[in-house]
Amino acid sequence: MISANTYRRSLLSASAVALALTAVTACSSSQADSLIEVSGSSTVAPITEAIAQDGGFSVSVTAEGTADGFARFCAGETPINNASEAIPGSGQRTDFVAMCAENGVEFIELPIALDALSVVRNEANSFAADMTLTELREVWSPGSAVTRWSDIRPDWPDEPINLYGRPDGSGTFDYFTHFVVGESGEIREDYRATDDMSELARWIAEDANALGFMGVGNYLAADEEFRDRISNVAVDGVAPSRSNAQDGSYVPLTRPLFIYVSATAAADESVVALVEYYLRSVQSMLPRVFFYGLPEEAYPLVQQRFTDRATGTMFDGDPFTDRPIMEVLQAE
Repeated sequence: MISANTYRRSLLSASAVALALTAVTACSSSQADSLIEVSGSSTVAPITEAIAQDGGFSVSVTAEGTADGFARFCAGETPINNASEAIPGSGQRTDFVAMCAENGVEFIELPIALDALSVVRNEANSFAADMTLTELREVWSPGSAVTRWSDIRPDWPDEPINLYGRPDGSGTFDYFTHFVVGESGEIREDYRATDDMSELARWIAEDANALGFMGVGNYLAADEEFRDRISNVAVDGVAPSRSNAQDGSYVPLTRPLFIYVSATAAADESVVALVEYYLRSVQSMLPRVFFYGLPEEAYPLVQQRFTDRATGTMFDGDPFTDRPIMEVLQAE
């Protein structure tokens, strides 16, 4: 069993170094006076907000979910979209690659971090510290007959199981349903959903029979009054730790996180200053917001993509690819 506090202590030691590094960088950063609107992922929003605040940039971050953000971004309404999955293309529920093309929105795809999508329980629950992917599928599939913990394993309590998570329109929802349920967008209807990370953490913290899903950074960064009462569930014996995410052990629920920048907006000095600062700072900032870094050698390649204004997706419209991020970057 690994609690949020255990993770936070390990990451905060790295955060002290990060604070010093970003403070030095911020002193030389160009400050942006004009408000920059950022749409998209609730998972990525805390990263973007922290970097913008650290660099003194004026941003408005709307955390409406990755898919809902892409709908606005591909309509040309926002210059930057936070995304917890690579942009979906042909064969996915919504072909946002085609939508962007139809609206003349060229984009620059920039991976910025790793997330270990986490199954989360109430801390009072000591019996469900480890579940199999098969068991999670039985719980979350449409029409599931699982309503009590004893329906999962007979030796577990004969108590109701209460489910919480992210709604449709969220990249986390898409990723969870694809890999846990087996089909993106398919899930049982009787669970509570929200894009408000504090609300989701509170629901789980206040319900001893809770089981939910969210990004690991959102789980670790929960308000203190909630984080002491929630804990993760290992999946097939593997916890969503930084080492397990970075070495590929926590499969299939490790995923890259992104920002997408419209090519038109990349001609705006304020947007350029923000994105350049973002890419310089994100690696050292991540411990402060409890997310995990890409391989160190990935960041110069990501910075080069923006310098070159390389447009289009590296993932061929497949947000669920199992190709390692370095392989994808080096193929460009």
